[in-house]
Amino acid sequence: MAEENNGPIMALVLIRIDPLVERTLLDELLGFEGVKEAHLIYGPYDVYCIVECPSYDALTDLVMNSIRGIHGIKSTTTCYLAE
Repeated sequence: MAEENNGPIMALVLIRIDPLVERTLLDELLGFEGVKEAHLIYGPYDVYCIVECPSYDALTDLVMNSIRGIHGIKSTTTCYLAE
C-alpha cells in the first residue's frame, strides 16, 4: 500500500502493564528504535511512551510486533500526535 506523509509519524502510546515489571519494561521500551521517551504514570494507564517512525507501516510494526511483544504488557492504546 502506497502512503504519503510529510515527515516522521509521531504517536503517544498508552500502556497498561502487569505489576512488578515497571523497571525492566521501561528499559526494554527505550531499547527499541523509534521510542523517544517512556515514563511511568498514575491513572488508568501505567506507562506512556512517545514514538517516532518514518511511516505508518513502521509505526504499526513497532507497536504491534515490538512493544506489544514485551512480557508484562496487558494492552496498548496508540494516539497519533496532531502537531
